[in-house]
Amino acid sequence: MVKASKIAALTALLFLLLFFIIQKSPRLRFTEETETLSEAEYSLLREGDFVFRLGYGIVSFILESQTGASGVSHIGILVKDTAGFDVIHSISGSMAEIDGVQKNTLDRFLYEARPSSFVATRLKNSDGEAIAKEARRLLAKRVPFDLSFNIKDTNKLFCSSLANLILKNTHNLTVYSEDAKEFPFNVFFDTTKFEIVMDKR
Repeated sequence: MVKASKIAALTALLFLLLFFIIQKSPRLRFTEETETLSEAEYSLLREGDFVFRLGYGIVSFILESQTGASGVSHIGILVKDTAGFDVIHSISGSMAEIDGVQKNTLDRFLYEARPSSFVATRLKNSDGEAIAKEARRLLAKRVPFDLSFNIKDTNKLFCSSLANLILKNTHNLTVYSEDAKEFPFNVFFDTTKFEIVMDKR
Protein backbone atom coordinates (compact mmCIF):
# COMPACT_ATOMS: atom_id res chain seq x y z
CA MET A 1 0.00 0.00 0.00
CA VAL A 2 1.39 3.40 -1.06
CA LYS A 3 1.75 5.81 1.84
CA ALA A 4 -0.19 9.10 1.75
CA SER A 5 3.07 11.04 2.01
CA LYS A 6 4.39 9.39 -1.16
CA ILE A 7 1.15 10.20 -3.00
CA ALA A 8 1.38 13.82 -1.85
CA ALA A 9 5.03 14.02 -2.97
CA LEU A 10 4.22 12.54 -6.37
CA THR A 11 1.28 14.93 -6.80
CA ALA A 12 3.47 17.93 -5.95
CA LEU A 13 6.12 16.72 -8.40
CA LEU A 14 3.48 16.33 -11.10
CA PHE A 15 2.23 19.90 -10.55
CA LEU A 16 5.79 21.25 -10.70
CA LEU A 17 6.42 19.37 -13.93
CA LEU A 18 3.18 20.68 -15.44
CA PHE A 19 4.06 24.23 -14.39
CA PHE A 20 7.49 23.92 -16.05
CA ILE A 21 5.92 22.61 -19.26
CA ILE A 22 3.48 25.51 -19.35
CA GLN A 23 6.30 28.00 -18.82
CA LYS A 24 8.23 26.51 -21.73
CA SER A 25 5.13 26.21 -23.92
CA PRO A 26 3.16 29.47 -23.86
CA ARG A 27 0.88 28.08 -26.57
CA LEU A 28 -0.11 25.00 -24.54
CA ARG A 29 -3.92 24.99 -24.55
CA PHE A 30 -7.00 23.11 -25.61
CA THR A 31 -7.89 25.19 -28.67
CA GLU A 32 -6.14 26.08 -31.90
CA GLU A 33 -7.85 29.46 -32.17
CA THR A 34 -5.47 32.34 -32.60
CA GLU A 35 -5.51 36.07 -33.29
CA THR A 36 -5.63 37.09 -36.95
CA LEU A 37 -5.57 40.37 -38.84
CA SER A 38 -7.28 41.15 -42.13
CA GLU A 39 -5.44 42.92 -44.97
CA ALA A 40 -7.32 46.10 -44.08
CA GLU A 41 -6.17 45.80 -40.46
CA TYR A 42 -2.56 45.17 -41.51
CA SER A 43 -2.69 48.32 -43.64
CA LEU A 44 -3.42 50.43 -40.53
CA LEU A 45 -0.13 49.48 -38.88
CA ARG A 46 3.10 51.49 -39.11
CA GLU A 47 6.68 51.03 -38.07
CA GLY A 48 7.15 52.25 -34.51
CA ASP A 49 3.67 51.26 -33.33
CA PHE A 50 3.33 49.62 -29.93
CA VAL A 51 1.52 46.29 -30.10
CA PHE A 52 -0.10 44.28 -27.32
CA ARG A 53 -1.47 40.79 -26.87
CA LEU A 54 -2.80 38.43 -24.23
CA GLY A 55 -1.07 35.05 -24.19
CA TYR A 56 -2.33 31.63 -23.14
CA GLY A 57 0.04 30.77 -20.30
CA ILE A 58 -0.33 31.15 -16.56
CA VAL A 59 2.19 34.01 -16.59
CA SER A 60 0.00 35.92 -19.08
CA PHE A 61 -3.00 35.42 -16.83
CA ILE A 62 -1.07 36.80 -13.84
CA LEU A 63 0.36 39.74 -15.78
CA GLU A 64 -3.02 40.73 -17.17
CA SER A 65 -4.28 41.21 -13.62
CA GLN A 66 -1.27 43.41 -12.77
CA THR A 67 -0.86 45.61 -15.86
CA GLY A 68 -3.95 47.76 -15.40
CA ALA A 69 -5.15 47.11 -18.94
CA SER A 70 -7.73 44.37 -19.20
CA GLY A 71 -7.23 41.94 -22.04
CA VAL A 72 -3.47 42.32 -22.65
CA SER A 73 -0.34 41.04 -20.92
CA HIS A 74 2.59 41.81 -23.24
CA ILE A 75 3.95 44.71 -25.32
CA GLY A 76 6.26 44.92 -28.34
CA ILE A 77 7.38 47.40 -30.98
CA LEU A 78 6.63 47.04 -34.69
CA VAL A 79 9.52 47.25 -37.15
CA LYS A 80 9.25 46.97 -40.91
CA ASP A 81 10.94 44.15 -42.78
CA THR A 82 11.05 43.37 -46.48
CA ALA A 83 8.51 40.59 -45.92
CA GLY A 84 6.20 42.64 -43.67
CA PHE A 85 6.24 43.52 -39.99
CA ASP A 86 8.35 42.11 -37.18
CA VAL A 87 7.89 42.69 -33.46
CA ILE A 88 10.81 43.49 -31.16
CA HIS A 89 10.00 42.63 -27.55
CA SER A 90 11.57 41.21 -24.41
CA ILE A 91 10.72 37.79 -22.96
CA SER A 92 12.28 35.70 -20.21
CA GLY A 93 14.35 32.74 -21.36
CA SER A 94 12.05 30.55 -19.25
CA MET A 95 9.29 31.24 -21.78
CA ALA A 96 11.21 31.52 -25.06
CA GLU A 97 14.21 30.03 -26.82
CA ILE A 98 16.04 33.37 -26.53
CA ASP A 99 16.31 35.36 -23.31
CA GLY A 100 15.63 39.09 -23.39
CA VAL A 101 15.19 41.43 -26.32
CA GLN A 102 14.32 39.47 -29.45
CA LYS A 103 12.54 39.72 -32.77
CA ASN A 104 9.65 37.67 -34.11
CA THR A 105 7.45 38.10 -37.13
CA LEU A 106 4.13 39.79 -36.44
CA ASP A 107 2.45 36.53 -37.47
CA ARG A 108 4.40 34.69 -34.75
CA PHE A 109 3.49 37.38 -32.23
CA LEU A 110 -0.17 36.88 -33.18
CA TYR A 111 0.18 33.09 -33.05
CA GLU A 112 0.94 33.39 -29.33
CA ALA A 113 -2.08 35.65 -28.75
CA ARG A 114 -5.56 34.78 -27.64
CA PRO A 115 -8.25 35.73 -30.18
CA SER A 116 -9.63 39.24 -29.69
CA SER A 117 -6.65 40.48 -27.70
CA PHE A 118 -4.51 42.42 -30.20
CA VAL A 119 -4.10 46.16 -29.65
CA ALA A 120 -1.89 48.66 -31.49
CA THR A 121 -1.20 52.22 -30.35
CA ARG A 122 0.94 55.00 -31.80
CA LEU A 123 2.60 57.92 -30.04
CA LYS A 124 1.02 61.09 -31.40
CA ASN A 125 3.28 63.23 -33.61
CA SER A 126 5.95 60.57 -33.29
CA ASP A 127 8.84 59.50 -35.48
CA GLY A 128 8.08 55.83 -36.08
CA GLU A 129 11.37 55.28 -37.88
CA ALA A 130 13.33 56.58 -34.87
CA ILE A 131 11.37 54.28 -32.53
CA ALA A 132 12.05 51.29 -34.79
CA LYS A 133 15.74 52.22 -35.15
CA GLU A 134 16.16 52.36 -31.37
CA ALA A 135 14.35 49.02 -30.98
CA ARG A 136 16.76 47.48 -33.52
CA ARG A 137 19.74 48.97 -31.65
CA LEU A 138 18.63 47.34 -28.39
CA LEU A 139 17.97 44.09 -30.24
CA ALA A 140 21.53 44.13 -31.61
CA LYS A 141 22.88 44.61 -28.06
CA ARG A 142 21.14 41.34 -27.01
CA VAL A 143 19.88 42.96 -23.82
CA PRO A 144 18.86 40.19 -21.36
CA PHE A 145 15.50 39.98 -19.61
CA ASP A 146 15.17 41.72 -16.24
CA LEU A 147 13.69 39.25 -13.77
CA SER A 148 13.93 41.87 -10.99
CA PHE A 149 11.68 44.29 -12.94
CA ASN A 150 13.88 47.24 -12.05
CA ILE A 151 12.96 50.14 -14.34
CA LYS A 152 16.24 51.93 -13.49
CA ASP A 153 18.41 49.09 -14.79
CA THR A 154 18.76 49.57 -18.54
CA ASN A 155 21.32 46.77 -18.81
CA LYS A 156 18.40 44.35 -18.47
CA LEU A 157 14.90 44.96 -19.83
CA PHE A 158 11.43 43.51 -19.39
CA CYS A 159 8.77 44.22 -22.01
CA SER A 160 7.42 47.43 -20.44
CA SER A 161 10.87 48.84 -19.63
CA LEU A 162 11.96 48.21 -23.23
CA ALA A 163 9.11 50.37 -24.52
CA ASN A 164 9.76 52.98 -21.84
CA LEU A 165 13.48 53.20 -22.68
CA ILE A 166 12.78 53.51 -26.41
CA LEU A 167 10.36 56.40 -25.82
CA LYS A 168 12.83 58.08 -23.48
CA ASN A 169 15.72 57.80 -25.95
CA THR A 170 13.74 58.86 -29.02
CA HIS A 171 11.14 61.36 -27.76
CA ASN A 172 12.35 62.27 -24.25
CA LEU A 173 9.12 60.74 -22.90
CA THR A 174 9.02 58.48 -19.86
CA VAL A 175 5.76 56.66 -19.25
CA TYR A 176 7.07 55.09 -16.03
CA SER A 177 8.91 57.01 -13.32
CA GLU A 178 12.26 55.73 -12.08
CA ASP A 179 10.73 54.73 -8.74
CA ALA A 180 7.81 52.85 -10.32
CA LYS A 181 7.02 49.43 -8.88
CA GLU A 182 4.04 48.70 -11.13
CA PHE A 183 3.96 49.05 -14.90
CA PRO A 184 0.37 49.37 -16.15
CA PHE A 185 -0.16 49.23 -19.90
CA ASN A 186 -3.00 51.74 -19.74
CA VAL A 187 -0.40 54.54 -20.01
CA PHE A 188 -0.04 53.47 -23.66
CA PHE A 189 -3.80 53.87 -24.12
CA ASP A 190 -3.83 57.46 -22.86
CA THR A 191 -5.44 59.26 -25.83
CA THR A 192 -3.82 62.57 -24.89
CA LYS A 193 -0.46 61.03 -25.88
CA PHE A 194 -1.27 57.95 -27.96
CA GLU A 195 -3.55 57.17 -30.85
CA ILE A 196 -5.43 53.88 -30.61
CA VAL A 197 -4.72 52.38 -34.02
CA MET A 198 -6.54 49.10 -33.40
CA ASP A 199 -8.25 47.51 -30.42
CA LYS A 200 -9.63 44.00 -30.97
CA ARG A 201 -10.45 43.30 -27.31
